[in-house]
Amino acid sequence: MTTRATPLLLLHTWGGDAATWGPALGHLGVGGRQLKALDLPGHGARATEPFTVDGAVRAAVSAHDGESVDVVGSGLGALVALALARRHPDRVRALTLVGFPPADGAEAARRPADTRAALERDGADLFARNYVDSTLLSADPGHRDLLRRAMAGTRPEVLLDSLRATLGWATHAPATPLGLPCQVLRGARDHRVAATAAESLAGRLGGISAVVPGAGHVAYLDEPAAFAAVLTAFHDGIRTAPAD
Repeated sequence: MTTRATPLLLLHTWGGDAATWGPALGHLGVGGRQLKALDLPGHGARATEPFTVDGAVRAAVSAHDGESVDVVGSGLGALVALALARRHPDRVRALTLVGFPPADGAEAARRPADTRAALERDGADLFARNYVDSTLLSADPGHRDLLRRAMAGTRPEVLLDSLRATLGWATHAPATPLGLPCQVLRGARDHRVAATAAESLAGRLGGISAVVPGAGHVAYLDEPAAFAAVLTAFHDGIRTAPAD
């Protein structure tokens, strides 16, 4: 099978939705590759649903029923992608985790409570604006508005449940290498994920680590063209690798 022809399943960042992949789609779909950007439960068109990892994995499986896909997940989407690859390795041809893993320690332990307090104090719109201002590096107001609108439209309980799930990512990580092509991708200017953490996770999964020049935590929105170039190089490398 030609890796580049394999459908690409895109799983959005925390507080995002499928529409946040819009700026990257034109770069990722070169050559007519089939793309599927999914709204995770509780997000976008599925805003009334609760978020659970189990529900998100089921949604990802049903998005390309019976097909093997190349999966790309950013932040929250990376958690879902990792769980999908662990539970359904036959459905995943290659895996890319972006802006992952989340930080741990005392600051991370406080994040759910701090996030709840900020949501209650500021309301959804201001919370979303503050998050985007502190996270996205893109100067394109359209890119920033995509994430701001998606986050403002996500129910607080979904933001909190999905945040807790993401911070507990290690429970969804395999104990041994995945046995499939895997890339841990980090924006060069990501202040939320340390380079050492991304490299360590890549080694744990039996994969490689790579960097998107100029991008921050949400690399696919910060630098969509550069993001697509790094991702395409990874998939092209798989396609041209000699068979064992």
